[in-house]
Amino acid sequence: MNKKWVTIGVLSVLVLGGGYWGYKTFTAKPVMSPNITAKAKIGDVNKVITATGTVTFPHTIPLTFPDTGRIVELNIQPGDEVKAGQVLARMDDTKLQTIVLQQEANLMSAQSKLQILKDGFNAQTKAQAEAALAKAQQNLIVAKQNAEPSYLANQVFLAKQTVQLASDDLAKAQMSGNLPSIQSAQNSLNQALTALRTAENAQNGGAAQALVSAQADLTSAQYQVDKEADGPKSGDLQSAQASIAIAQAQLASAKTDLENATIIAPTDAIVVSSPLQLYEYTNASSIITLTPIGGNLQVDAMIDQADIVQVKVGQKVDITLDAYPDEHSSGTVSFVAIEGTITSNVTTFKVTVTVDQASDKLLSGMNANLDIIVAEAKDVLTVPSEAIKTRGTEKGVMVPMTSGDTNVKKEDQESQSDTQPKVVTKSGSGQAGANVKFIPVEFGLDDGMNVEVKSGLIEGQEVITVISAPATTQGTTGGFGMGGGNAGRAPGGAVRVR
Repeated sequence: MNKKWVTIGVLSVLVLGGGYWGYKTFTAKPVMSPNITAKAKIGDVNKVITATGTVTFPHTIPLTFPDTGRIVELNIQPGDEVKAGQVLARMDDTKLQTIVLQQEANLMSAQSKLQILKDGFNAQTKAQAEAALAKAQQNLIVAKQNAEPSYLANQVFLAKQTVQLASDDLAKAQMSGNLPSIQSAQNSLNQALTALRTAENAQNGGAAQALVSAQADLTSAQYQVDKEADGPKSGDLQSAQASIAIAQAQLASAKTDLENATIIAPTDAIVVSSPLQLYEYTNASSIITLTPIGGNLQVDAMIDQADIVQVKVGQKVDITLDAYPDEHSSGTVSFVAIEGTITSNVTTFKVTVTVDQASDKLLSGMNANLDIIVAEAKDVLTVPSEAIKTRGTEKGVMVPMTSGDTNVKKEDQESQSDTQPKVVTKSGSGQAGANVKFIPVEFGLDDGMNVEVKSGLIEGQEVITVISAPATTQGTTGGFGMGGGNAGRAPGGAVRVR
């Protein structure tokens, strides 16, 4: 009997406890989380396009040897700062110096030939030419006289008489038997016969030939005088001057080759790379790369064709690195390609950003993240973007109702109750619109975080970003809660409104 009454007592307690729990559960009031609000405030709104690029030097100077040779002097290594005119490297130039000396000798020879040509025409040579002309003129006069027919006939007649007289003298000498007289007379006869033959030759055309020769001599002498008056021929001068020009060009080329055997810094710069090794021979990869000191870095990035129309030269850019997200560098868009590049059927456009102020950690070759500011509104009234509410075609915000907001339009409440979650207010109303109201607002630029307010709100005015919703049911102290009523909601039962 005792066990029976104990069992009945336990069951009674359980029944009474269960009934009380059910009563508390089904009569409990929802617990409300407070609305999440923010205040309209003055700030900046920046619309950005993000991209990833590579940090590079905007200007690099490649320096190399044009010919192959052995490095005999090397004065730099990567990272060194060099001054303009500083010798960076030099290769063996012994042969090149010899070639320069040879070309200098060739130039001197060509110049000497020109000088000799010019020296061939001076006062002395002019006087000699004029004297030769005078002599030729005199010879021509004599030749003309000697070619007269009457003069030639008379000379033949006189020569014949001389021959006759010499012949008579020889006969007389032979009769005397005097040998010296005979010999003398024979010589005289011989001379007379020679003179006769000369006179007859002159009469038979010899005088005419002498006249032609005298005229030719005169022409030659006159040409020489004219030549002295004109100086060297233009063709001779041009030929000599051309020889000099060729020699000068060859000498300049030899000097250039000699100069190219030494690499000299063209400006104050930093050595980016230098693969040269002392006493090794140069090759196609023997290139020293410099970048001018003071030159800003740049970032090259590829922008999708959907965004490129918004990117313009002059736009400001925020630059960060994955490894150092808190290190910011500022830049400016300096180049936007007008022709895209197609890779795997995707068209992108190259954009170059000049770094205006670089972080110490920004180095060439790094990958950089770019935030290109394509639109901005500074010192404007802003609210969080999540505060934007749309009612039909009208945009605005929800704001908490104050004690003075007693006349809320019925249509506002109905539209709000259709789109907002049910909440329990302090007054016991079951509609969210009972303690908030909709205000039309003209919005401007929206960057996804904050939106510009052009009209409809004032600075410091409170707007609702998240409207509260029931989170849990309220039971007795130490009672049991029934879960499962908040799946898909934000923490604390909040529902975001857009």
